[in-house]
Amino acid sequence: MIQSTRDGFEMAEDEMNRVHAETAQGKQSIAVQIDMKNWAKQEGLWPSSNYGRIVRRHAEARGWTQEGFTGMEIYG
Repeated sequence: MIQSTRDGFEMAEDEMNRVHAETAQGKQSIAVQIDMKNWAKQEGLWPSSNYGRIVRRHAEARGWTQEGFTGMEIYG
């Protein structure tokens, strides 16, 4: 599909999407969040615990933490 821009140029829809890109969450990220929420419910942490604590405890339970990490390597 071709769209006209404000300046009168025509651009393909894919190019418009690339130029006006929005952030999107990937399938792996969604899967981890679903797993983390289910785990937190099972551990009695959901919904009363701080989200950062849930992320940290989930990562520890899954063995995803490593010595020497600053915490910036794991995003919650």
